[in-house]
Amino acid sequence: MKHSMIGIITADLINSRKVPAAQWMQELKKELKEWGKEGSDWEIYRGDSFQLRIKEPGKLLFAAILLKAAIRSIAPLDIRMGLGIGEEHYVSDRLLENNGPAYVYSGEIFEELEKEQQGIMFKSEYTELNEEINLMLRLALTIMDNWSINSAKMVCLAFKHPEKNQTALGAMEHISQNSVSARLSRAHFEVINTLVNYFPKRIAKFTS
Repeated sequence: MKHSMIGIITADLINSRKVPAAQWMQELKKELKEWGKEGSDWEIYRGDSFQLRIKEPGKLLFAAILLKAAIRSIAPLDIRMGLGIGEEHYVSDRLLENNGPAYVYSGEIFEELEKEQQGIMFKSEYTELNEEINLMLRLALTIMDNWSINSAKMVCLAFKHPEKNQTALGAMEHISQNSVSARLSRAHFEVINTLVNYFPKRIAKFTS
């Protein structure tokens, strides 16, 4: 029996003890709620660790980068994430009790982050795909790890409101279109967006 493919993010926050939990917990929960229900689709555990299930594997990288942008909007926080794609063999009411290759890959690559000194890494059953995506992530992180608070906020908004132009995005933050343009430019938004759009096409070649 063929099981459906899903994406899993296993993550923890960096510098969470330097900021009162009340400041970031609300923001984190707000972002996770976008992807489903607490308990069955996402769970926060050990204080500042969480796991998130993405039903469409192609959206896994989009979810991860959006989470990074949201968390980096609160200085000095950052996030480490192990991304896994694979089958899901056992589903219960609690995400942390679920099982299958997607969960295993996500957990395994999360454990590798420190050794590889890389903040986001990806794992699936396809070695070629893993090497390619992890190289791209390594390059993208040279940009994302240097996002300022303002740039991270603007990336978050631009991703969440693709229908809005820069003037409309500026109105949401009470800043000019020029300021929006400068922040997105400093964040290298176009480059990151290209990677986000490339990911689902590449995943589909291996998984469909």
